[in-house]
Amino acid sequence: MPHHFAFDDEHKLLLVVMEGDVDGAEIVQIDEEMRARISRLQPAAGISDLSLVQNFNVPAEVMRSAALQAAPYPPETPRFIVAPSDLIYGMSRMYELVANHPAGKLEVVRSREEALKRLDISNPKFELLD
Repeated sequence: MPHHFAFDDEHKLLLVVMEGDVDGAEIVQIDEEMRARISRLQPAAGISDLSLVQNFNVPAEVMRSAALQAAPYPPETPRFIVAPSDLIYGMSRMYELVANHPAGKLEVVRSREEALKRLDISNPKFELLD
């Protein structure tokens, strides 16, 4: 499954875009890569965009286990999961409900535009990261 990270330096916004087929092992890999970039870049917000995912083959137990881990972002950092398809939206909501306990800043939305609107950001200029 291809994925890439990008960063908008002006707004300190980290973006991860996933596409194609996603499975549980790839979720773990992306989490590790995300943590390294968060540590280095100190973003003010984050968006994980799953709009281009075609097959989401992540077992519910993997999602639950990932949600029970310490969040990759500091607790005060707003972050969004973009999940336009019903299946990915439902799995992401399950993740959100577990990960946000007791009161986190993670939200699941249907579009990247919705996430940017909630962050009050227009026209971000993302640059690809290695």
